[in-house]
Amino acid sequence: MRDLVREQYYRHRAPVYDETSYRGDEVVNDELDRETAEIGQLLGTLPEGRVLDVACGTGVWTQFLRGDVVALDQSAEMLDLTGARVPRAQRVRALFPPLPFATGGLDRIVTGNFYGLLRPPERAVFLAEARRTARELIVIDLRSDGDLHEEKTEVRIVAGTTYPIFRRRFTPESLVTELGGELMYCGRYFLAVRAYAAAGATVRPAVSPG
Repeated sequence: MRDLVREQYYRHRAPVYDETSYRGDEVVNDELDRETAEIGQLLGTLPEGRVLDVACGTGVWTQFLRGDVVALDQSAEMLDLTGARVPRAQRVRALFPPLPFATGGLDRIVTGNFYGLLRPPERAVFLAEARRTARELIVIDLRSDGDLHEEKTEVRIVAGTTYPIFRRRFTPESLVTELGGELMYCGRYFLAVRAYAAAGATVRPAVSPG
């Protein structure tokens, strides 16, 4: 399931990722920063444990995780940036699938702005691997601009090179239903859903949406 276009795109974009991710005018940027901080606060309240950040990118979400934190990405460039931001995190470079962890070896998987890049076969494998390796899954991803779930190929340009990138943008209902979880955060730009991956896991009360 290796996507060479997506792989090259994120390697190419790594140096400017933080400055260009969903940025707009000053008002938009302030809102994005506020929502990121609010989700970060929620992540920081979760129990410590063996935590994996899948597709960690530059470590934006990794920095908020507590416990024995592992940051995984396919891009060495992204992992270098995560290492600078979160030196305490163990970094693992790997292509997915599979997740290179033992069955039941993780307490929690967190993934930000990654699940919405996956096409149906990739999604099925990712969710199966999450259930195999961890008790809990938290998916942070983009909210659609309107009331409808969106799926399309978006054209991205980095330093003059054009990349067609498949991207989904969710409604709160579509992400909760798809993951079979609970809404943890509902913002203008970001959503977070918490799902309980292991069979027989006890569902705890959801954190109040922001």
